[in-house]
Amino acid sequence: MLFHPKKKIFRIQGVIPKRKKDIAKRIGEVSPIILPESFDKIKNIRYVGDIIHSKLTDYFKRGVENKIDGLDDDEIEEVVMKTAKKELNFIVWIGGIVGFLVGCIQALIMLI
Repeated sequence: MLFHPKKKIFRIQGVIPKRKKDIAKRIGEVSPIILPESFDKIKNIRYVGDIIHSKLTDYFKRGVENKIDGLDDDEIEEVVMKTAKKELNFIVWIGGIVGFLVGCIQALIMLI
């Protein structure tokens, strides 16, 4: 349900394709966190440092947002899978185990 279905089917769509613009905007907003500390030295430029820093940061945010928003659904899925494959597999396995245990408990309750 994260990626599929990519197109709406009976008003149902994967979370990431459905909210791609919102996700791109939020990633763009937090993206300056990854800028190196040396980037902050721009603020030390007398008289114009803060203005330049602010403009460059905004430009970087918009660039990241536009890049993510410009990716098609398959590319976004590939990026997410490359970066979080282990975590997503862990979620799948834990979900399966918990579901199995809940099913066993329900079966025991039905037998009692």
